[in-house]
Amino acid sequence: MSSVKTLPGSMRTHHCGELRESDIGKTVTLCGWMNKYRNLGSLHFIDLRDKYGVTQLGFESFKGDVNDLRAFSLESVLTVTGKVIARPDSAKNAKMDTGVVEVQVESIKMLSHAEEVPFLPHGAVPATEDLRLRYRYLDLRSKKLQDILTLRSNTTRAARLALYELGFNEVETPILYKTTPEGARDYIVPSRVHPGKVYALPQSPQTLKQLLMIANTDKYFQICRCFRDEDLRADRQPEFTQIDIEVSFPTLEYMKNLATHMMKNIFALPENFTMKGVSYDEVMRDYGSDKPDVRFGMKQMVVTDLFKGSAFTTFAEVATAQYGMVKAMFVPATMGTLARKDIDALVEVVKPYGGKGVAWFKVENNAVTGGISKFVDPTLLNALVERATVAGNERGDGWFFFTADKNFNVAHDCADALRRHFGKTFNLVKGDEYAFLWVYDFPLFDYDAESNTLAAKHHPFTRPKDEDMELYYSNDKSKIANVKAYAYDIVCNGYELGGGSMRIFDNKQQSRMFELLGFTPEDAQHQFGFFIEALKYGTPPHAGMAFGMDRIVMQLARTDSIRDVIAFPKTASATDLMASSPSKPNPAQTKELGFKWLEE
Repeated sequence: MSSVKTLPGSMRTHHCGELRESDIGKTVTLCGWMNKYRNLGSLHFIDLRDKYGVTQLGFESFKGDVNDLRAFSLESVLTVTGKVIARPDSAKNAKMDTGVVEVQVESIKMLSHAEEVPFLPHGAVPATEDLRLRYRYLDLRSKKLQDILTLRSNTTRAARLALYELGFNEVETPILYKTTPEGARDYIVPSRVHPGKVYALPQSPQTLKQLLMIANTDKYFQICRCFRDEDLRADRQPEFTQIDIEVSFPTLEYMKNLATHMMKNIFALPENFTMKGVSYDEVMRDYGSDKPDVRFGMKQMVVTDLFKGSAFTTFAEVATAQYGMVKAMFVPATMGTLARKDIDALVEVVKPYGGKGVAWFKVENNAVTGGISKFVDPTLLNALVERATVAGNERGDGWFFFTADKNFNVAHDCADALRRHFGKTFNLVKGDEYAFLWVYDFPLFDYDAESNTLAAKHHPFTRPKDEDMELYYSNDKSKIANVKAYAYDIVCNGYELGGGSMRIFDNKQQSRMFELLGFTPEDAQHQFGFFIEALKYGTPPHAGMAFGMDRIVMQLARTDSIRDVIAFPKTASATDLMASSPSKPNPAQTKELGFKWLEE
């Protein structure tokens, strides 16, 4: 507390978590919520709580009527003045920071009476999540959430200081802006001044921060709010906060060093901290995910070639399909035991990712049993064992598991789901370490073979790699799908904490990108005309990245729900239970804005 500057004029002299043995003899004034009341007949005690802790109040020297204390309800706001004394040895509480002292009350006043609350923020029985969200202001009184709010504030400060140290300028960009393709639906705001036209809330300040580079800002950052109308998960919200960065004249090495500098400062990592770099192709091969948790091993193997011509027709058909893939994973017997019911239940693990099942067989004393073992001859077994060894798996008894599909993305997704499942089943993650990865060389496009269409893997302003420029201008979309991008992600413990790319700064390349994504020249001009024009007037090479503040704080707080790290979050259906939002505007508003509801 001594490191925090205080100003005169407060209603209190100390916080409820501040008093120590050195304060004995002082007369103090405290303010806070009544956390507990104990009536022991001749002795009365109140535990007074604020954000910083709890102090016990005693009433042995109280000159008023102790019967008045019965009118005080839990969670009522009180102010008290009294003298700090030492607790008797038998009454000291080592679990409380203030447990060696108490305040003998001389005067006490209720500032605000609390009716019976729907739940106690510090109660022994936790409330349901819906109830906690409905009364979020009560839930926020808890030490856990207040500590997370403080952690979030300190994280924001650390991020700012890390960037100020490198000469970055913080620049605010508009919230009311124009729709841009960022991979999700926009939230739309109708304009009263311009009937029939709308603003879009930004999914990110992408074009704006690039314009700042064209405008000679050189190093930009912003702690900004972004909005995406997308299906939610545990680590997503419709509105979120990101540390947005753009810089002129960088190299890839600079961007990796910048990301390292940020993580080092935000996570208080050692000075010699480095991020391991791994290519997108490599990380997908080994883990089936571009954001793997590498705190444990269990690397996967692509074994498609081993099943071409196999008697196991299901895998043979996949192996000969144009985009088919068979992946294998070895679970050594030393890791634990798997009953048949555990193996049969794996189909439910992969089903959400498009998987139809999980093939398997067991190895014991170099003999194979169960599952697809009748299709596994010694040659195939030796080849699988050899690849598992190369992938870093131990030799010996265990189980081989397989995911396969004619769409390699499904095979990867199912393999990733299996790996994460086994990581939890066998409790493979130990300790509180942070395992960071710098994943680079992402594909520039996602390719849909059925429709022969390309979609931006990151966004339409990501620069293709120089060595793939000939492919970029070819006429075969199936080949263009192989173009790599100067794009990168920062991954930690199975979460994507940030990502970015080198940007296109050449008008010809940018026009080609719009063309490949199916924009007509008129579409591109309508949506991005201002940006296309800006590229004509001297654009420096530039790059950027954005870190998800909410996900970073999730990691620091060791929680798996993004709602824990946001003061007033939405539910999984994007609703605010506390404020009953979203809600319909009143008829006067809709009339003024000039729109009508469509009745379904």
